[in-house]
Amino acid sequence: MKVKISFKGTVIGLIALLLLIGITEEIYSYANGVAGRTLKPGSTNGCTCHQSSSNSAVLVSVTGPATLNPGQVGTYSFTVDRSSGTKSTGGIDIATSGGTLGIGTSTGIKISSSEVVHSAKFSSFPMTKSFTLTAPATAGPITLYCTGACGTNPPNWNNGTNFSVNVVSGINPISEVVTSYSLSQNFPNPFNPTTTISFGIPKAGLVKITVYDITGKYVAEIVNTELSAGKYNTAWDASSLASGVYFYKIQSGDFTDMKKMTLLK
Repeated sequence: MKVKISFKGTVIGLIALLLLIGITEEIYSYANGVAGRTLKPGSTNGCTCHQSSSNSAVLVSVTGPATLNPGQVGTYSFTVDRSSGTKSTGGIDIATSGGTLGIGTSTGIKISSSEVVHSAKFSSFPMTKSFTLTAPATAGPITLYCTGACGTNPPNWNNGTNFSVNVVSGINPISEVVTSYSLSQNFPNPFNPTTTISFGIPKAGLVKITVYDITGKYVAEIVNTELSAGKYNTAWDASSLASGVYFYKIQSGDFTDMKKMTLLK
């Protein structure tokens, strides 16, 4: 008995098979993570091969220090979850505009193309992992970008809020446990021409420390930057000023305080 095989049917069958393979690869292609899917300029926004658009039910967040010194290593955490629906599988992609990302001792994530991605699909939620950011040698703002996925296979995805890190020079963190605002007396005092000022803030916010002469005239700005909660010290060089009594004032949130110092040359 002869079996007649339709060429047209064979072609259609092959096309269907290739499409099926393509869909299967598309569904499972990110099982080990992929970079370049955040809001970082130049990236492809989101896991568009999974879903064409973001889903607000997917919750992605990054927490950690908002301030680093040049070269300092900060430890951060990201969390992936969803507010409703099935959450059986998912993943993550975190990118930075500056500095170097690392995973420390964390498991289940890896570095790919200088970004933090999952090394295997997440299967329990909320999923929280820690990673590191080594600040660059120069001061300036850094942005951490994050995109996460959580749902059925293929999962929905969403972008987390960009996290800002300010790299500052001359402001040194000395403690992260602070329960109240404070401004310490400068040391040494009297001084010539440099002195150190310590201060503490119990929550992240803008910190300004300004200096005034005995007449109340503004003469210098020592600090003007966003800082995370903690205790800090900063050195001030008054070599351009004449001997005399000066006042330094801190402002952060609703907190204001002022202290007197003496420059003796």
